[in-house]
Amino acid sequence: MNYLLDTHSLIWYFMGSRRLRPRAREAIDECRTMGGKLLVPTIVLSEALDIAEKGKVEFDFQSMYRLIRDDPSFEIVGFTPEIFDETVKAREIKEIHDRIILATARFYGAGIISKDRVIKNSGEVALLEP
Repeated sequence: MNYLLDTHSLIWYFMGSRRLRPRAREAIDECRTMGGKLLVPTIVLSEALDIAEKGKVEFDFQSMYRLIRDDPSFEIVGFTPEIFDETVKAREIKEIHDRIILATARFYGAGIISKDRVIKNSGEVALLEP
């Protein structure tokens, strides 16, 4: 299966944080070893950069970004007109960043690894909590 990584799950995975649940870590590791795709929307990268620059969580953003760019199991996905069309349809989520993340997962037919309750409660995509 392919998964879209939300901001917290991406950072926690990169840091090796115990806050990332074992099942989420296993799913990410399986994708990396079994040929699945880990989708990383540019909005998630932007949020991670913001978190790093503001010092909310201490981690090396540049090292994480290099890993994402260099490891073929990760795929950075942009905010395209097609994903915008899905975003317009995702009215059940009010916060625009979460709406874009949900729309991106829908567009790619991917599950989401996210702690976000609003996305979980939408029931729109398969969600694996980090």
